[in-house]
Amino acid sequence: MTKQWLYVIDEAIKRIENDELELGLQALKKVQKHGKDLPEVMLYLAEVWYRFGHLDEAESLIRDILQKHRELETSLKQEYQMLLAEIALDGNDFDTAQSILYDLKEAGEESIRLDLLLTDLYSMQGLDEVAIKYLEMARQKDPGNKEILTALGNMYFQIGKDEEAMQILEDAGGQSVDLLLSKARVLAQNGDFEQAYHLYRQASAHEQSAEVLYGCAMMAFHTGHIEEAAGYVGNLLALDEEYVAAYPLAADIYLSMGKTEKSIDALEQYVELSGFDLDQIRRLVALLTQAGRYEDAKTYQKLLDQWSTEETE
Repeated sequence: MTKQWLYVIDEAIKRIENDELELGLQALKKVQKHGKDLPEVMLYLAEVWYRFGHLDEAESLIRDILQKHRELETSLKQEYQMLLAEIALDGNDFDTAQSILYDLKEAGEESIRLDLLLTDLYSMQGLDEVAIKYLEMARQKDPGNKEILTALGNMYFQIGKDEEAMQILEDAGGQSVDLLLSKARVLAQNGDFEQAYHLYRQASAHEQSAEVLYGCAMMAFHTGHIEEAAGYVGNLLALDEEYVAAYPLAADIYLSMGKTEKSIDALEQYVELSGFDLDQIRRLVALLTQAGRYEDAKTYQKLLDQWSTEETE
C-alpha cells in the first residue's frame, strides 16, 4: 500500500509540473485523506506540500501525524520535526524553529541536516558567528562536501575574514562553478578585477548562466576589455531579457564604445522594467538631450518630476 500511495504522489507532482494544477492537487488531497495511517507516506506528502509552497498544509499535516502517531520510530519522528522547523524558518518564526531544533539537539540528534538548519536559524537573524559554528560542525561530519564548504566560505566573506574564506574554498578542491563564483566575488569586492575576470571566464566555460555572464561583462568592462564586455552583456540579455541589472551595465558599455543610441535603448528598457530609479532616469534624460531627442527627454523628465514629488511627500 505504501508504494502505491508514493506512486500517486509522484504522479501528482508530474501533473503539477506539467501545469495540470487542479488534477495534481486533487490527487495530493486524496492521498492525505486516505493515507494518514502511513506515516512514511505522509512525510513525503508533507515535503511535497512544502516544496510547492503550501506551508500551512504541510505544517497542519505534520502536527496531525505527530499527534496521532505518538509512537513513531525515532528517526522518522525527527524527520518530521526538522521539516516542521524548516517551515517555521520560512515563516520567520524563529522561536518555534529554535525550540524544535534545540529539542532535537538535546535528544542526541547529530545529523548534518540539523546543523544546517541551525546555521539557517542564526544566519537569518544576523548572528553569523553562531551560524558559522554550526556550519563548521556540518563540515566536520562531511569534510569534502563542496556545498557546505562553499556556504562556509561565503559566510566567512560576510564577516570580513577573506583569508579564511579563500582557504576554505581552496580546501574544497576542484573548480566547481560555485567555488569559482565565490572566489571571483571577493576578488571583485577587493578591487582585483583582472583576477576576478579570469575566474568568471573559467566559470563561463562550465556554465552560461545569467550570473556568470553578468560577472564576465562587469569585469571585462572594468578591465578595459570593452568588446568582450559587449559580447557578454549581449549574450546575457539574449538569455534573460528581464535581468534588470544588465541594462545599466549595457548602457555603460555602449557609451564607452561611442554608441549613444544603444546606450539610450538600454536605459529605456531598464526604466520600463525597473519602474523606479531616479538616478537612471536622470541619466537617460541627459543622454536624450545630448542626442537632440528633446521630446523624448521631456517625457522622461515629466516622469522624473512626478516620481521626485512622490518621493518627497
